[in-house]
Amino acid sequence: MNEIFFVNWQYDRFGPVSPAVFSIFNDYLMDRRYCDTTIRAYTASLEHFGYWLAKRPDFEKEINQRNVQAFLDRHLPDCHCPDAFPRNLKIVRAALNQFLQMKGLSRYKKSHNETHPEIAAAIMEFDWYLQRVCGLAEATCWYHRRHVRMFLLWLFAEEPVEINKITPETLCYFVAQQAGKYRTGSMGVLVYSLRTYLKFLRFAGHKTVCESAKIPRPPNWSAANLPRALRPEELKKFFDTFNRSTAIGKRDYAMARCLADLGLRCCEVSQLQLDSLDWHRGLLSLTKTKSRREDILPIPDTTGQAVADYLRKGRPETNIRSVFVHHRAPVGLAVQASTVRGAVRRAFSRAGLSWTGTHILRSTIASHLFNGGVSLKEIADLLRHRSLDTTKLYGCGSFALS
Repeated sequence: MNEIFFVNWQYDRFGPVSPAVFSIFNDYLMDRRYCDTTIRAYTASLEHFGYWLAKRPDFEKEINQRNVQAFLDRHLPDCHCPDAFPRNLKIVRAALNQFLQMKGLSRYKKSHNETHPEIAAAIMEFDWYLQRVCGLAEATCWYHRRHVRMFLLWLFAEEPVEINKITPETLCYFVAQQAGKYRTGSMGVLVYSLRTYLKFLRFAGHKTVCESAKIPRPPNWSAANLPRALRPEELKKFFDTFNRSTAIGKRDYAMARCLADLGLRCCEVSQLQLDSLDWHRGLLSLTKTKSRREDILPIPDTTGQAVADYLRKGRPETNIRSVFVHHRAPVGLAVQASTVRGAVRRAFSRAGLSWTGTHILRSTIASHLFNGGVSLKEIADLLRHRSLDTTKLYGCGSFALS
């Protein structure tokens, strides 16, 4: 192990962060191909965290996410430690997140409401309702939390949270204020989040909220914004932009095939596991879906060939069971949904296409199947729609390709 990473080492100086822990962390970063400069910065950041832990009471010296949060949120902004430890929040947070992952713990995520603990507590209770009572997917919970947090901060600012101040008048005024900032579809989602919050308040026993509160919903005609789809020549141009002679190109092409051939969502592609692939029967099992159901889909030849090519000739060695992993530091860790979106957006740009979102690939397969004579029920099963009304929109939009 490189000794330059431990110039400040003194035994017992870093509390529970022992020399063995530093050694393991150093090897962990090297295995993920971080450069020497980054390893030095990350190790020094861990030294800073250990130095802070060593000065805490014995019952508060545990290495966990809560102490990492306290270190980043409370100590780092007002740090007066004597040594030249790293104090850049972005670097230190990245270092400690890698350390938490090495320990098998969840990454630290900055809360949006540190300045208003009452709102933070209210959002936490709302999130429990969304997940445990409504059974919503994390992506849906995320935008509900975001919109309700925005409303509560607007209404209460630095004042105490008083539920009886949430009235039809305040709700309508807030929605009217936001109307100029969002498109019609986004406004509909905002209103949906607020209505969900009102249901939660009634569920929690807050009778002060007007039961008949009606939030204005923007008009959304069912055929006003039909889903668009790529033409066959555009789809071919899109796929041709991937450089399949490189490992990253093989990965990005395989991810794009999963989106375009199977109609998967970005989060579903990023969460695919090696155990999800049944090569003998040609089936793909999806367990981490938006609807939280297990779905079985057939693997098309084009998708299977792309994924197999990546697994055999492109995927780096790693003990992670995710199909798609990072090829740059941190090498071998599972990609995020943002990685999938970024790969598709760059491909659209290289192809000279104006699209920036990935949902166009999902609507493309639906429209092409509909034009090929596939029934709406079969398309709905592939896209895992709960309602045929949703699938009908794709069918209507597909006539633009005729």
